Amino acid sequence: MMLLRASSTRFLAGNSRVGFALHCYKRRLHIGPEDEHEFFSVTKTRWLYNDEKQRAIRYVPFNVEAFVDTAIQAADAQSCVSMKKVHEDMVKRIFALNFDNGKELIAKIPFPTSGPKHLCTASEVATLDYLRNCNGIPVPDVRAWCSRADSSPVGTEYIMYEKMQGVPLLQHDRARLDAPIWEDAYIAGALPLVQRLETYLHMIPFAQIGSLYYKEDVDESLRDRPLYKVDMPPSMGSERFCIGPTVDREFWRAGRAALDIDRGPWPDMHSYMRALASCARASIDAFPPEPSTKAKYHQLISDYEKLIPHISPEQRPYVLWHPDLNARNIIVTESSEPCAVVGFVDWQGAIIAPDHLQLQIPPAYEAEEHPMVNDGDGTAMPSLRPEADALEGEEKQSVQLALRRLQRKKMHELYVRENEPELGKEMYDTLCSPGRRLVTLPGQLIARGVEDGLAAIEKSFLIVRAMWSMVAEVDEKGVPVVEFPIDISDAEAKRIQEEVEQRAQDEEMADPVLAMLGIMRAHEGEVPAEQYEVAKSVVEGARQALLNAAPTLEEKERRARAWPLQDGKHSDAERCW
Repeated sequence: MMLLRASSTRFLAGNSRVGFALHCYKRRLHIGPEDEHEFFSVTKTRWLYNDEKQRAIRYVPFNVEAFVDTAIQAADAQSCVSMKKVHEDMVKRIFALNFDNGKELIAKIPFPTSGPKHLCTASEVATLDYLRNCNGIPVPDVRAWCSRADSSPVGTEYIMYEKMQGVPLLQHDRARLDAPIWEDAYIAGALPLVQRLETYLHMIPFAQIGSLYYKEDVDESLRDRPLYKVDMPPSMGSERFCIGPTVDREFWRAGRAALDIDRGPWPDMHSYMRALASCARASIDAFPPEPSTKAKYHQLISDYEKLIPHISPEQRPYVLWHPDLNARNIIVTESSEPCAVVGFVDWQGAIIAPDHLQLQIPPAYEAEEHPMVNDGDGTAMPSLRPEADALEGEEKQSVQLALRRLQRKKMHELYVRENEPELGKEMYDTLCSPGRRLVTLPGQLIARGVEDGLAAIEKSFLIVRAMWSMVAEVDEKGVPVVEFPIDISDAEAKRIQEEVEQRAQDEEMADPVLAMLGIMRAHEGEVPAEQYEVAKSVVEGARQALLNAAPTLEEKERRARAWPLQDGKHSDAERCW
């Protein structure tokens, strides 16, 4: 079936079957105002702070009839028998559509938080096509898409693809916790193909930093630039694909889409890191914070630019990587004895970047330390501490799950090191990608000073200074031949550390009540809608208790200002268009 691209009103009107499909659609689905509210809005979730902002930014109306018309054609069907909203998160809303011929499509509509208008959708579709048809990687098969809302009667951007038949790997998270780790679904079923995906992506030698597109979707001046650093077979897509501007939200969020800044593609890490400085400078000039903060921020940007020649790694590979390989995005067979990988979904926001920024442990295999679990050193597996033997019921199950997740993390490391030693070293050895991420941390923070605090940027300078002998050129005695270019006194270093620690404590203020409610801090106070009022009451009680426990009026006022669960505090729900 041909891919349906950015369908137009004329295309839909010219197909006689569409009129019949629309008639059946109206008769069978009976879409009313309450259904449109469900399709356009967040209905099952509320937020404990910035609730109105969070819901407003996720309100995306569209022409439902035109949307279904397009889906009917994409499915080669006569009518759509059901349309249901199945998921929504910070960047997208997902629908499942079933048709009279038994086919099922998944349809994704991006939120304004997702990334740049047009480019984000165009890049995701091109990336899926490239992975599937040039590399044989099991990803969704796109059947219809539109990256320009004004070119389609649907009235919004969308991607429609065939549903991958299976279940998220997460569904096996708690299965058979008493079985040996090598029989676990994450290990026996998923890990071999996850490792092959990582190895394969690591080996593709892209020529620039940016995002992947069809050539016709980027400026003509970019189309003839090389896709790869070395010659590759025609089957690898050089004639169809190219690297264009990054869809990294950092260059687009919070009003930055309107700024005239360099968004790539970049030929090297040095250019990329300078673009981050320019992005930060343009942002604070366009949306200035208070004068004292603005002046200091400008100075920090200048200091960062002094570091760039020393901390931008040379000749590192540029790789395409899955942006969030958590267990929801690994689709496997329902059977867990063992399961098999069906495919990898949700490549929205994928970028091509230096390997040290990409080669991180997949979230599906990440795990938090637990006081009842001994970490495994070397090749030893994590194990329960003796005191865990006394646990019973839910407490015991919780510890067993923590153990299993830490075992999965260790198994990922051992498996990758054994089967792909170079990748394992890059991913896990401190002096490789993890160390390079520390050295380049100023670049990762320089455009986030308003949100994360200027002290975080200053702290990253201190980290680089502590690693300077590994960063700068050294003489035969191991002494750097170039001094650290930023002057930071001991008193300033002490002040920076105190500010960073105070900010961390402030951000942790609400952790006890969030833990009691079962909410992760990273989820920005997201709760099921039916629990919202109760949760708000519990949170307010916790806030009042914290304020009442303050030893002085000054500290009480400081705590009131710092309390993280209040309207006006920063959230990632920032428009990119």
